[in-house]
Amino acid sequence: MERGKPGRSFPDVTEQELRSIFEKQLEAMKADKIKDLNWTQREQQAEQYSREMGLALLGFGFTNDPRTDPEQEQSCAQCQRTLRVKKGRQQRPLVSSLGVLTYKRPYVVCDGCGYHGAPLDEALGIPKEGPSIGVVEKVCDASVVGRSFKKGGHILRVHSKIHYSDKQVRVVTEKEGRRLAQETDKEVELYRQGRLDIKSEERPELLVITMDGGRVQSRYLKGESRWREDKVGVVYDASPRPSATVCKKGDYEGAKAKTKTYVATMKSWEEAGWLARLEAERRGYNNAKARFFISDGAVSVRTVKNDHFPEAVFGLDWYHCVEHVNNVAKAAFGEGTQEASDWYEKHKAMLWDGKRDALIADIQELSRRAGAPRKNDLDTHPRVTLYRDAFSYFPNNHDAIDYPAFRAKGWPIGSGVVEGGVKQFGIRLKGSEMFWNIFDTEAERGDKTGAEEMLALCALHYSEDDRWRRYWDRRARPHKRE
Repeated sequence: MERGKPGRSFPDVTEQELRSIFEKQLEAMKADKIKDLNWTQREQQAEQYSREMGLALLGFGFTNDPRTDPEQEQSCAQCQRTLRVKKGRQQRPLVSSLGVLTYKRPYVVCDGCGYHGAPLDEALGIPKEGPSIGVVEKVCDASVVGRSFKKGGHILRVHSKIHYSDKQVRVVTEKEGRRLAQETDKEVELYRQGRLDIKSEERPELLVITMDGGRVQSRYLKGESRWREDKVGVVYDASPRPSATVCKKGDYEGAKAKTKTYVATMKSWEEAGWLARLEAERRGYNNAKARFFISDGAVSVRTVKNDHFPEAVFGLDWYHCVEHVNNVAKAAFGEGTQEASDWYEKHKAMLWDGKRDALIADIQELSRRAGAPRKNDLDTHPRVTLYRDAFSYFPNNHDAIDYPAFRAKGWPIGSGVVEGGVKQFGIRLKGSEMFWNIFDTEAERGDKTGAEEMLALCALHYSEDDRWRRYWDRRARPHKRE
């Protein structure tokens, strides 16, 4: 299905001609004709025949559609005036899932409102330009699953017999990603203005929101590094699994994610917060019995929680918190020492048991012994580490590290779901030879596409609530005249 090929033309396919095509294919599959073919060769031949028959059927459908008749009077959907036929039999090549076909239909104009187009294409949901929606879906699916446009092109050739170059795959994919991202931007803006009516039938027992950042490599040098941060959010429902207030660390599993849905953007954390809030409300945030926001405690993510999810309880990821305890031990006693190991194990247990005040007091005592940070101390200096954790990180997250309370409710204590999500997005967008267009403003973006568009498609594809299928069903509907 090479772009630019003239394709097969179906000016007039009658029922008799359709039967003739089928009879020829039937004749070609008789025993004496295929006796020297192995099973794979027979499969390949039958597949080719089915595609040819399918194209003929599509052509037959066009031939018998009354809307291909230029003599049929049609009214403008906008001003109701009679449309004037500009070209009675305008030819249109179309890349379909079965191959390239060429058909003819009237092209009309409205002398009243200035509308111009092909009513048949609009009624059938055929895009004004480019391949059919079915082909666009296959291209986008292969681009996401294939982990690169090159591999996506390979998947299309092998599995769908669609022969697009790597560049064509990228152009089709990012164009659709632009459409999706712009649609999402409009919804977010309406939501921010209070003009988007959100009705969710979901009533989760527990709704969890979690966010984190990843890294994407830009084509353009920004500051000292090409690497830019992508923001990923996950919303999932879960059934709490309460445990005893005090239990062995290895025994607690907590609530497991059920249906996960994703948002992702290269925009600011503020914009990411609006995306996540809108997604949460669609998932039943306002109907949930309990709402929980868990993250690694980064200031940017904590700000999103405070600004966009004030109703949710905040929890600090257990593993990141334990890492801070370990860093305190190494800063106070030296990495690899027995004293550091002993102090770490003791205070990790205190953290697990909910002895937050005692833990914070012990870290503050270590910081006082080391002394306050000095002007020339590097960010990694032990005095800086101890002071930051003693008087900022742990005190500021006092309520968020109440792990016995979280376990008693059966809530999760780890943000592994979003960390796995960041990795999943990274598999598609991150790599030593992957460079993306990344823009700070819409004016800078212009008509260019890049990482934002791919993130939008990946978020749609990775979400587990069948929204990928619903999106393409909606895209295939008849067009509304603009």
